Amino acid sequence: MITNYLKVAWRTLRKRPVYAVVNVLGLGIALATCLLIGLYVQDELTHDTFHPHADRILSVVVENKFFDRPRRNTPAPFANVLSTKVPGVAHVTSTSSRTELVPVRLAGNRKATREQRILKADSSFFDVFSGFPVRRANRDDVLDAPGEAVLTASLAEVFFGEESPIGRGVQVEGDRYTVVGLTEVPSQSTVQFDLVVSTPASLDRSGPWTELVGWTYARMERAASSDTVATMLEEAVPEMAAPLVRNVQAIPLPDLYLSDAYQAGGFKGQPRYLYLFGTIALLILIIAGFNYANLSVAQADRRTGEVGIRRAMGAQRGQLVGQFFGETFLVALAAYGVGAVLAATALPAFNALFGKELALAAPQAGWVLLGGLGAAVLASGLAGAYPAFVLSGSRPARTLRRASQTTVGRGGWLQRGLVVAQFAASAALVFGTIVVYQQLGYLQAKDLGFEDEQVVKIDLDSLSTDRKRALRQRALEHPGVQGATIGSGVPGSIQSSIEHDLSDLSDSVRTQDRKVLIRPVEVDTNYLGTLGMEIIAGQGFDEVPRGRRRQGYVLNETTVRALGWTPQTAVGKPFGLDELGTVIGVVQDFHVESLRIPVAPIVLYPSGSGYEAPFFSRSVLAARLAPGRIDAGLDHLQRVTREATTGSSFSYTFLDNRFDQMYRAEQRLGRIFLGFALIAIALACMGLFGLASYAVQRRRQELGIRKALGATGKSILGLLSREYGLLVGIAFLLGAPLAYWGVRQWLREFAYRADIGVGAFVLTAGLVLLVAGASISYHALRAVRTDPARVLRSE
Repeated sequence: MITNYLKVAWRTLRKRPVYAVVNVLGLGIALATCLLIGLYVQDELTHDTFHPHADRILSVVVENKFFDRPRRNTPAPFANVLSTKVPGVAHVTSTSSRTELVPVRLAGNRKATREQRILKADSSFFDVFSGFPVRRANRDDVLDAPGEAVLTASLAEVFFGEESPIGRGVQVEGDRYTVVGLTEVPSQSTVQFDLVVSTPASLDRSGPWTELVGWTYARMERAASSDTVATMLEEAVPEMAAPLVRNVQAIPLPDLYLSDAYQAGGFKGQPRYLYLFGTIALLILIIAGFNYANLSVAQADRRTGEVGIRRAMGAQRGQLVGQFFGETFLVALAAYGVGAVLAATALPAFNALFGKELALAAPQAGWVLLGGLGAAVLASGLAGAYPAFVLSGSRPARTLRRASQTTVGRGGWLQRGLVVAQFAASAALVFGTIVVYQQLGYLQAKDLGFEDEQVVKIDLDSLSTDRKRALRQRALEHPGVQGATIGSGVPGSIQSSIEHDLSDLSDSVRTQDRKVLIRPVEVDTNYLGTLGMEIIAGQGFDEVPRGRRRQGYVLNETTVRALGWTPQTAVGKPFGLDELGTVIGVVQDFHVESLRIPVAPIVLYPSGSGYEAPFFSRSVLAARLAPGRIDAGLDHLQRVTREATTGSSFSYTFLDNRFDQMYRAEQRLGRIFLGFALIAIALACMGLFGLASYAVQRRRQELGIRKALGATGKSILGLLSREYGLLVGIAFLLGAPLAYWGVRQWLREFAYRADIGVGAFVLTAGLVLLVAGASISYHALRAVRTDPARVLRSE
C-alpha cells in the first residue's frame, strides 16, 4: 500500500511541475541554509570538548583596574596556590599569555625560515591538556628540561619530511630547541600553536603578584565547583596585588570560548551571533514552509473533486491522509537532497565568509545532517497538514458541490496570512541589511582624528631612551621614510588604563571624589607630526623648550572635559600623573579602538620624564612611508630595527589595515545579511510566483469575460496586482518596525553610529514591492495577453 501511495504521489507531482519545483527548490534552499548555520553553531558550541574530562579543566580569569574586561593574564603565583591550597587539583600548568608568531628554522639552516605560532609552557602542559596526543620516545621527558619543544605533525612534515624529527634541533629566534615529541591541535581548540617550547624563567611560578605574566590552567581530579575554586584563589591574593587582581573566575574550559575573557575576533566566540544566525535560519525555513502551505492550499481548489470522487468510491480517510503525506514525504526527501548538494557547493564560500573550516563529511556533522532531514520532514509535514486532514475529512457530496473557501478570494484568510508572514520576515532582513551597510559606510567614512594611511607600526623590545632616539634617527635616514616616532603605543595598540582620582591629577579640578580611567602614552617629539594629529590649543612637545618639555603633558579633548575644563582654559593648568607638571597642549580626540568604544581619556607624556606606567615594557616604532617607496622603506626599517634590537623578529602592521580589521566583522555581517535577505526574498517570491499562477488559472473565466466586455489590459493587470500589493504593504508595516527594534539593539554596541533615517524604510518598501511585483507580473501579463475567445470556448 505504501508503494502505491508513493507511485500516485509521484504521478501527482509530475502533473504539476510548477508546484513541485517551487516546493522542492524552496525547501532545498532553506535546508541548505539551515545545514550551514547548523554546522557553524555546532562548531561554536563544541570548542575544547575533545579533551577527556574537559569540564574538569579550569582557566583562571581576573579583572583589574587597568583593563575594561576580564583577562586570562594572571600572576605567576596562582599556579602555586592552585597546587597547594585548592583541594582536588590534579595538575596545574602556566603558559605564555599569547601565541607569538616568530621565525622558526632548522638548527644550522639559515634559509629555511618560516613564521610559526610559538607557545611557551611548563612540563604539566600535556597533563592538563590531555586531548593533545603526544607521540615521542619518552613521555616523562616532555618539556621537563630547558630547550625542549613539541611540534605539530604538520610542521614536522614541513621541516623534516618523512624523517623522524625526534632529537632534531629547531631555532626559534636566538634559542635552540630539541624536538622531543609530536602532537595535533584541532581547529576547535582555544589553545592554538605550531610548536610548544619549555617555559622560560620569566614564567616561573615564584614570580611577583604584581605582574600578569601568562595564562593559568588547572585540571581537577573530579568535577568541582568553579565558584569555590575562584573564591579560594581570590582569598589568596595579597593586599598589595588587590588593585591588579580582583573578581577572580575559574571558567570551565568548554565555556571559555564563548566567555568575555576570550576574544576570538569576527563572529567567533560571541553568543549573540549564534542566536542571530540561528533565528535567521529558522525564519528562512519558516518562509519555505509557508510556501509549501500556500501552494498546498492553492492546490486544494483543484483537488476537491479528486478527493470527493475517492470518498464516493469508498476510500477511507486514513487512506487519503496517507496519500497526501506520501506526497509530502517525496517533497521532503527531494528537498533534502537538493539542500545537501547546495550546502556542499556553498560550503567553501561559507567557510571563507565565516572564517571556519567546516565540512559536511566530518564525523561531528552527522547530527547536523540528521537534524536537517528531521527539519525537512517536519516542515513539509506541517505545511502539508491542511490537505491531509481538512480535505480528507470533507463529506463527498459537499466536496463535489463546491470548492474550498480558503484559497485566494474573499475567504482566503489563510493564504493571505501566510503571504504577509513571508514578506514581513523578508522585509525585516532587507531592512537589517540596509542598516548594516549604512553603519559600515559610516564607520569607514568617520574621521579617526589622525592620518593612518601609509603608517607602519613595528613592535620593539624594551629600549633605553638613548637607543630609542638613535633608532628614530636611523629610521629617518632613508628617503622612503617621511616621519618616524617611538612611543609606548599608537592608535590600535593603546589598551592599558590607570584609574585616577580627578583631584590627584590636578589641584585645579573642581569636581571631587570622582575617578577616571586614564590611558597614558609615552611619546617623543615626533609623535603628533608623524601621526598627523591636530593640536587645537597650546603647543606640542616639539614646540616647547626641552626644559619645559620634561614636565609637560598633552591631553586629548575627552580628558579635558572629564577635568571640567575647556581646551583653551586647560593650557597652563597644573597636571601630573606621578610628578606634577603643566598642560602644554590639547590634541583633538583620536580613536585608539573600534568605534564600538567611546574615545578614552588619553594623556601624552614625554619620553624620559621619569614616569613609568604599567605594562609598558615594550615600545613601538611608527613610521610614515613615502608614496611609491613603501617596499624600500620597509626594508630599511627592518635592517635598522634588527640592528637596534639585537636581531629580534621583525613584525609590522599598517595602521589602516589594523582599523580595517576592527570593522571586518561588520563587513562580513553586511555580506551575510545581504545573502540571507536575498535568500528570503527569493523564497517569498517563488511562493508568490506559484500562488499567482494558480490564482490566474482559477480566475481564467472571470478574466475572459472582463476582456470580452471591454476591460483594458491595464485594468486587468491592476486587478491582479492590487491584492498582492496590499498584502506586501501590510507585510512591510509589520516587518519593518520589528527589524527597526532589532537593529537598534545591534547599533547599541557602537559608541558612534549612523542615524536610521526615513530613507532606509523607503528603500526597503520599494525593494520589497519591486521584487513582489516582478514575481507576479509574468502571470499577470500572460492573463492580459490571453485571447478571451479561447478561454470562454474552453469553459
